[in-house]
Amino acid sequence: MRKSRTTALMAVALAVLSFFVAACGSSSDDAGNNDTKSNSNAAPAKDLKGQTVRLWIMNNGPKPVADTQNIVAPFEQKTGIKVKVELVGWDVQLDRIRNAAVSGEGPDVTQAGTTQVPFFAALGGFENVQDKVSQIGGASAYAPGIWKTSQVEGQDGTWGVPWFTEARTIYYRKDALQAAGVDPKTAFSSQEALKATLEKLKAVKDIGGKPIAPFGGPGKKAYDLVHNLMPWVWDSGGAELSSDNKKSTINSPQAVQGVKFATDLVGAGLWDKSMLERDGQQVEDQFKGGRLAVFIGGPWVLQSAKRADDDTWSAAARKNVGVAPMPGGANSKGFTFIGGSNLMVFKSSQHKDAAWALIKYLSDDKVQAQYANLMGMFPARLKPQEAEGTVDADHEAFYAAIKDQGRSYAPIAQWAQVENAYKNQFGQILDEAAGKGQLSDQDIQSGLDKAAKEADGLLAQSAG
Repeated sequence: MRKSRTTALMAVALAVLSFFVAACGSSSDDAGNNDTKSNSNAAPAKDLKGQTVRLWIMNNGPKPVADTQNIVAPFEQKTGIKVKVELVGWDVQLDRIRNAAVSGEGPDVTQAGTTQVPFFAALGGFENVQDKVSQIGGASAYAPGIWKTSQVEGQDGTWGVPWFTEARTIYYRKDALQAAGVDPKTAFSSQEALKATLEKLKAVKDIGGKPIAPFGGPGKKAYDLVHNLMPWVWDSGGAELSSDNKKSTINSPQAVQGVKFATDLVGAGLWDKSMLERDGQQVEDQFKGGRLAVFIGGPWVLQSAKRADDDTWSAAARKNVGVAPMPGGANSKGFTFIGGSNLMVFKSSQHKDAAWALIKYLSDDKVQAQYANLMGMFPARLKPQEAEGTVDADHEAFYAAIKDQGRSYAPIAQWAQVENAYKNQFGQILDEAAGKGQLSDQDIQSGLDKAAKEADGLLAQSAG
C-alpha cells in the first residue's frame, strides 16, 4: 500500500514535469526577467545530446538519489543529456568538494551549502557564471539574502546558483502540548515561554504509554550545530563576526548569554542529555519516532510526515506534528538560521554547456516547486517560495521564518573554517553542561574565548 501510493505520487510529479518540459523550450531566453516562460528549459544545442553531466548531491530527503534522478528525468528525455546523480554525505562533502576543486578530478556540478560557497569559490576551481545568470532571471528572481549566498564579499561575480532554501523552526507534538495544558499559540512566543512550556512538558512522562522527553537537540556530532545555536546568540544581541568581518565576536557578553540559554536547558533537565550524543539526523528520527515533544528542524521534516515511505515516523508523531516560528529574546524578535544549497560548476568540467543547461532546468520556478514538494525544502526563487508558503498553516510558519526571521553568515572565504571552530567549541560546551549541570557565565566565556581565538587566526589567513 505504501509503495503503490508513493509510486502514484511520483508518476504524477513526472507527468507534470514532462508536460512542463514539453511545453517550454524557446532558446531565446536571455532577456533577464524571471518569467517562467522565458527563463525555463531552453533546449540546448544539438551537439550536447549524448553528453553525461555528473551531479553531486547531499542527503536531501529520505531518498535523495532516486528522487533527484526522477526530477531530472524529463530534462534527460527532452535534451538527450544524461544526468548521473551521485550522493556525497554531508559528513564528508566539504573535504570531497575541496579535493575535487583542487585536483581537477570531480563531477561537473555539485550541490554546496550556502555558507560554503565563498570558501569553495576561493579555491579557484569553480566557474564564475555571472555572464549567464540573466538567463534564469538574475538577482531579482531571488530574495536578497538568498542571492547573497552566491557571491563572495569584495569580489565581482557569481559562483553559485541558489537551488533551494530552508530555515529552522520549532517542531512540537500537538498531543504532548495538550497533555501538558499548553496553548500552542503562546507556547513558543518567547524564550521564557519556551522554557515554561518545556517545564510543563517535563511533567508529561509518556504519551499513550510511550516515554517522551520535553526537548532534544544534537551535540558535537551534528555538522550543523552552529546553525542550531546561533539563533540563541542572535536573540541575545550577539553576532558571529564584527561588522567588517575581520574579528570574531563569538565571545561577546551577548553571545555568552545566548549560549547560556541553551546550556541552562540542559542543566535544568529540559534538554534530553542522551540526544547530545547523537547527530542531527538521529535526533530528528527520535522526534519522528515519538520520543521527543519538541525539537528544532528544517522544512524537510514537515514534508516527510506526508510520505508514507518514510517509516521513521510513529503513527502518533506523524498525526500530531506542529510547527511554530523560533521564539525571540527578551528585547528582540526571534531569529533563525536561513540556509539551503546552491549549485556550482567545476572549472574542470568537460561539459560546461550541458552543466549550465541542467542548472537552468533546475532553476525554473515550476521545477523548483516540484523539488520542494518532493524533497521537503523551500524553493530558492521568490515566486515558488511565496506559493509554497500558502499551502497550510505549517508551511506559512516556515515561510514567515524565512521571510521575517532568517539570518545567515557573512559570505567570506574563511567562513567554513570559522564555523568549524565554533562548532567544536559549542560541542564541548554542551558536553560540559551535560556533565556538570548548570554552567556559569565564566565556564561559557572560557570556551567561547577559545573559539574566538581560533577564528581570529583563521580570519587573518587566506582560505585554502
